[in-house]
This record gives sequence, structure tokens and C-alpha cells, in this order.
Amino acid sequence: MVNLEWYRSFVEVYRMGTVSGAAEVLHLTQPAVSQHIAALESTLGTALFQRMPRQMLPTEAGKRLYTRVVVAIETLEAIPTKATLANAPVMIRLGTPTEFFSEYVLERLPKESETLLVIKFGLMQELIEQLLANQIDCAIATQKIAKPELEYQLIFEESFWLVGSPTATNSGAEDPMQVDLTALEQWLRAQPWIAYSEDLPIIRRFWRVIFGRRLDVNPQLIMPDLRSIREAIAQGLGFSVLPDYLCAEWIADRRLTLILKPAQPVTNSIWLVYRKSERQSQQITLLLNWLGVKRMF
Repeated sequence: MVNLEWYRSFVEVYRMGTVSGAAEVLHLTQPAVSQHIAALESTLGTALFQRMPRQMLPTEAGKRLYTRVVVAIETLEAIPTKATLANAPVMIRLGTPTEFFSEYVLERLPKESETLLVIKFGLMQELIEQLLANQIDCAIATQKIAKPELEYQLIFEESFWLVGSPTATNSGAEDPMQVDLTALEQWLRAQPWIAYSEDLPIIRRFWRVIFGRRLDVNPQLIMPDLRSIREAIAQGLGFSVLPDYLCAEWIADRRLTLILKPAQPVTNSIWLVYRKSERQSQQITLLLNWLGVKRMF
């Protein structure tokens, strides 16, 4: 088996033209470099240099070998040293839904940091698969998917509100927390709806909790992006249910109308999920600190 150091000695002798010059570059003794060349020639079964009184001249076989190995050797030599790696910035690979990252996480990131943050957007199942495959360091999850190697840390509790356009009315009710639910339900069934997907996951859950029954309306518009839904509502295209972090500011600015903020909140937990083996890693610690979250352990 060829030793990598034999190739390094060969490349330096080829470059320097002498064993002594190569030994100085490699911080080795001349006999050690000579042994490397002799061992390589013996293994390959061919002479790589002509030994001249003051110079080592490459043979045709030596020239061909140099062409084949020099790029690989230079690539290996370009890899950072241990000291360089120790001083390199921390890299965090975070998978996340686009809306929560843009509306909540982004403003909490430090303005000045040497940390390299690599963001990957995706759906929940995709992000968990990437986490298990070590393609990302952690993910923001809107639900728990039980895996023995994963751990979940609560980072946010979102509440859902029913909202409409700036010109929408809420069936005559002035206080969105004090609404005649019977009249509101009848009124809402006649309104156009905007949903995240065809099965209306957020809207149906909200409806079941508030009105105690299953919603049987069909959405007028389906868009798998909550920010686009927010904009569509503001343009008067329909009603929907949005998380508070996404619509509170728009309601305050009168870009949306709050139709119903339930006295019994409809909530959902948002988690930071990571591999249990890395719970104490610098990446997880930094991210939790930025989000202002106290560890559960």
C-alpha cells in the first residue's frame, strides 16, 4: 500500500529538483525523503527520477505520475489546519418554515455576529428527514414527530385569530372577543375563504374549537404561504385564520380587521428540534439564546 507521505515527498522533490530542498520544505531529514522516493518507486515498479550529482531529474514515468497526483496533494494541503478550524466561525444550518423565520426569527438574529447561518426552507416532514440525515443542525417545527434520536425545545406559542380585509365587518359585533357565535357562524359560512391547503388544516381546527362542529365550506383561494394569504385578505379576497405573530401588526395598522380573537385561545406550539447528541452544542446554545429561550434541561 502506498503511503500518502511518499507522494508528498515525490511532489516536493519534483518541484525542488533536489532531495535536500524537498526535505527542508517538508521538515524531514534527507534520508527520510530518499526512503520515501525509493519505497514509492519499488511499489510502482518504475524509476521516477534520474539521480544526477546535483539534481533529481524526473523520468517520463515521474512526469506522468506528477500530473496525476499533484492536484490531489494540493487539495489536501489546502484543507484548514486544526488551528485554523478552531478559529473558524461557527456555522448553524437551520431548517424552518418561511413565514415563521421571516416574521419572528429574523428580527431576533444578532446584527453583528461572526456566526455563519445557513437557512433551508421546507415542509415539516422534509426538515425532519434532513435533520436525521445530518444535512441540517436543527429545525423549527410546528408539530412533534416522534423520533428517539430527536429532542424538542419549546420556543413559541402561537394563537390563531380570524381576520378579514380592512373594510370587512364582523357581523355587527364591535368587540372581537364578545361575539354572538351563532350569528357569526351563519355569517361566516356565506363568506369567501382563503386556505393554506385543500383540507383547511388551520381553519378547520379553529372552527371545531370555537363552534364545536366541522366546517363544510370550500375555499375560494388556496395558497401554501401564510404571508400571501395575509396579503390576499388585505386585498379583500376573503377571510382566513392566521397566527398572531403574522397578523397582529397588520391589525394595529388597520391593514386587516380582527373578526374574532377567541376568549378560549386556539393555540399551537412551535419547537426547535435537534439531535439529542448535540443538545449542548454551540449551535443549539447560540440559537436558543438569540430566541430568548431558557433550556428545559
